[in-house]
Amino acid sequence: MSSVSFIIPVYNKSAFLNHVIKCLKSQSGNFEREFIFIDDGSTDNSYEIIVSLTKDLKNTKILRQKNMGSANATNTGIKKAKMKYLKFLDADDIILSETTSALINILETKRDLVLVYGLQRKVEDLNDVDIYEKFDKSNYSIIQNPIKKAMRNSMFNPSQFLARTDLCQKVGGCDERIKFSQEYSLTLKLSILGKFAKLNFPTTILPLVAPGQISEKKNNQIYRVSKALELFIEDNPELEDKYKLYAQRRLTARAWRFAKRFKKSSLFSTWFLLYLKGFFYFKSDILENCRKANDIYSDFLD
Repeated sequence: MSSVSFIIPVYNKSAFLNHVIKCLKSQSGNFEREFIFIDDGSTDNSYEIIVSLTKDLKNTKILRQKNMGSANATNTGIKKAKMKYLKFLDADDIILSETTSALINILETKRDLVLVYGLQRKVEDLNDVDIYEKFDKSNYSIIQNPIKKAMRNSMFNPSQFLARTDLCQKVGGCDERIKFSQEYSLTLKLSILGKFAKLNFPTTILPLVAPGQISEKKNNQIYRVSKALELFIEDNPELEDKYKLYAQRRLTARAWRFAKRFKKSSLFSTWFLLYLKGFFYFKSDILENCRKANDIYSDFLD
């Protein structure tokens, strides 16, 4: 029998927890499971709701901590996890009832995979979702070398993927220097370990609007993923040059676009010079160029 640790970081998500816990209870399949809720300093009644709604949910741990950000809260869950696989779930998303078992089956069948993820879709009202919707569990594709895809942008949100616990713990979980957008830094770390798989169906359902979503602050979001990529390059000097150069090109081009839009920078600016270095794959001072490119965001963060 396989096993899964469900990791659910929570910060002020009282309006969604009924849906979230309902979908967790609905997960089908013959696998051992534990549920780890991490209340990350909620100021609403999220903690009390979790306690109330999980009374009949076996093997549930409810942890409370001061507000440290979703990366830290997720890492708290990763460190506590005892099962073979980790299934992450944001506290305002839901997953279809067969999601976990379908993802497990792919990892059990393809043992050289690091993780597997499904697609997502957004709805106006979670009440309208049929969590027992059926889908083709055999329709998935293998991503042989996910490093560039992981660098490009977030490949998936936390609720979409299932990963091997030992590998998440091996890489040290999320990068807590980036307090939010935790799945991006973890995906980068895992991408250098091997292949991913993509289940070609939207098994994760997100609300179209969820107050307090981190992604609502676009400048902050751009900075977070950019900084995470810079730190990934810094932490992995053994990466092949082609990946370092690709990261440099991504970050310098993104910074130049941002500088044109928000600073009205010209072709004589530092940002355009950095863009040229990235575009022409300059091999000198790659990390420093990435750092300089990311400086563009400092005056535009909330």
